[in-house]
Amino acid sequence: MDMSQLVGNPQSVRVSKIISDNERVRTLVFPMRLTDKEIQPGQFLMVWVPGVDDIPMSVSMWNPPNVGITVLPVGEATQSLTATAERQWLGIRGPFGNHFDPQSGRVLVVGGGIGIAPLRFLVYRLREVGADITFLMAARTAKNLVFVNEFSKQAGKKIRVKIATDDGSAGFKGLATDAAEDLLRGADFDIMYTCGPERMMAGLYRIASQRRIQFQASLERFMKCGCGICGSCALDPTGELVCLDGPVFTGERLAQLNEFGKYCRDSTGARKAL
Repeated sequence: MDMSQLVGNPQSVRVSKIISDNERVRTLVFPMRLTDKEIQPGQFLMVWVPGVDDIPMSVSMWNPPNVGITVLPVGEATQSLTATAERQWLGIRGPFGNHFDPQSGRVLVVGGGIGIAPLRFLVYRLREVGADITFLMAARTAKNLVFVNEFSKQAGKKIRVKIATDDGSAGFKGLATDAAEDLLRGADFDIMYTCGPERMMAGLYRIASQRRIQFQASLERFMKCGCGICGSCALDPTGELVCLDGPVFTGERLAQLNEFGKYCRDSTGARKAL
């Protein structure tokens, strides 16, 4: 096997545009060379910040040849990314992983916090296949929301935007799970897509299971390589790797995982409660 292809065809890219999505979140846009691959919603890139770290980042925008990653500063690497200037160089590998399966029909998309990033890409793809979309965007407070203005401008017959904040500063007051249950009391959906805090996704999974709604969720785990070599993102008890077998998992596959919604592992492999 071609080692370069295995590790994701490494390349250097120069940031061409930076978008401020809220006070802290930034979307970095850069051109990326792809020869035989089309990026799909839910896939991720390994992003190398020179002198800092190599981390997985979901793709939030794909407008060939331009790619966008949306970053919330929570650690050293993401803090460096949000401080990136235009024309600065980054190292990129990928795309990696599987992807959401965009289906037509009545769909509920639920994003929590920065988990909304890959769902932005998904919603545009769902529109292309003619889905009837309800997009529930949730965050702790109004100032933590991203992409609200973008999608509110597009709201119409085939896309409805709903907001939920923990403190009630915008939209529904309460958790994303509470807001989803409220929506489900007045509408039926064929499938639910989600990304965000795992405890939130686990709650949504239980709601979807009770109502027999198809379910797809994007999981996050610690990754060192992104391409199945290190094994740091293995899941209990199946041994599936989030980087190769995920990051998107259906409800049927999530039902086989002991750790979903309960714990993950840190860089040493030790369990860490969610």
